[in-house]
Amino acid sequence: MAKVNPHFLDIKREYIFPVIERKLEELKKERPDVEIINLGIGDVALPLVPSIVRAICDAVQEMGQQKTLRGYGPSEGYLFLKRAIAENEYSHLGIAPEEIFISDGINTDIVNILDLFEEDNTIGITDPTYPVYLDASIMSGRGKKLISLPCLLENGFTPRPPKEACDLIFLCSPQNPTGVALTHDQLKQWVDYAKKHQAILLYDNAYVAFVTSPSVPKSIYEIEGAKEVAIEFRSFSKTAGFTGLRCAYTVLPKSLTALMGEKKISLHPLWSKRQNTKSNGVSYPIQKGAEAAFSPEGVRETRAQIDTYLTQATTLRKGLEKLGHRCWGGVDAPYIWWETPNGLTSWEFFDLLLKQCHLISVPGSGFGKCGEGYVRLSAFTMAEKAQEALRRIEKL
Repeated sequence: MAKVNPHFLDIKREYIFPVIERKLEELKKERPDVEIINLGIGDVALPLVPSIVRAICDAVQEMGQQKTLRGYGPSEGYLFLKRAIAENEYSHLGIAPEEIFISDGINTDIVNILDLFEEDNTIGITDPTYPVYLDASIMSGRGKKLISLPCLLENGFTPRPPKEACDLIFLCSPQNPTGVALTHDQLKQWVDYAKKHQAILLYDNAYVAFVTSPSVPKSIYEIEGAKEVAIEFRSFSKTAGFTGLRCAYTVLPKSLTALMGEKKISLHPLWSKRQNTKSNGVSYPIQKGAEAAFSPEGVRETRAQIDTYLTQATTLRKGLEKLGHRCWGGVDAPYIWWETPNGLTSWEFFDLLLKQCHLISVPGSGFGKCGEGYVRLSAFTMAEKAQEALRRIEKL
């Protein structure tokens, strides 16, 4: 008889977003007349920019012609996109196109990267954290090999290298959910730690386009020695509005190694083998759209959208501070980490905002134990909604 993977049952907590959806539906039934402002989910609010739309439509037209028809593409991504990424994002860092792997999302790669490592690897995970890191680790049978990396007010919501050794470490900067980014000096501490313990840093860099602080690196490979200890994950979801299209990429330098028995071997050919075995790649039209994001017009258009979201982040952060609330983030990331007032729990404050302000946030406790006492707001919204949200909050 077939047997299930028992580790799926090790995840005891309910995934937070379906809970939010249920509460939202309940409110809509009770108050069908109210306008609800959603500052919860980190989805985009602006449409695809014209240059990307044109590129995708042109590519679809190509697929409709016999001479330009394309079937299965390369599992690791088309060379035109890999070259565009290497030239525009990594030319100064020495990353080659063949070290870039195209996929349908960071979520996919974060989950699948664990295929390369033995189950007995110890994994460091920030708390609060993006839930996928934790859940994927548990599902893969590593639930008893986890080390918590607290991100608290006392340490500026930034994870610090632990005293004990971790084999794999999930890092996200700028961080989801706190919106706080690691500086060059802080990231160097992690690279030094990884070199000391022969560990691998799994670096989620989904929000790189939002980085504005000079002290915050735009790639972990800006840190000396990082090519020997780090895998970087990036996405077009937030930087170019691809949440509904799905395109991302993983950078895995050929110089990155890990132990197999007593011997160090390169991870690059293993990831290549994994992708070619288990993936059929991302569609040609979507990759042409991603390539267009690097054109002069695409850069101008997508930059304008990022600046719009950052403006809303500033509006929300400063507005909350003016009302006497304490919050962080919103400078190098589209998220505001808001401390709940009057000792309310995350869910109590979520309910208060939903019922009295008709405003959706995300309870911090859904991101981990250390997220209790906070809620996350997303700046993926329009100016009028951000202002209206603050007017409602002022009446609390």
